[in-house]
Amino acid sequence: MSSNVVGNKLVVQFENGISNSWGLPDRSDASKIRQVRDSAVNFAIQNKASFGQQNAVKKALTDAGYYVSR
Repeated sequence: MSSNVVGNKLVVQFENGISNSWGLPDRSDASKIRQVRDSAVNFAIQNKASFGQQNAVKKALTDAGYYVSR
């Protein structure tokens, strides 16, 4: 599985070709960032992502400067 912020989207893709993407809100909108994060993590869980892979989805967001709290 890979998770990356590309442009203004969070992209989560599995080796079997299953993927999904979410548009990202303004970096100051913690509530909407949380919604995107939760949707992406739920997508990962539905596709049998490990705990580490679920955390990688969250890390992709924080590495790109999208935080749910400071």
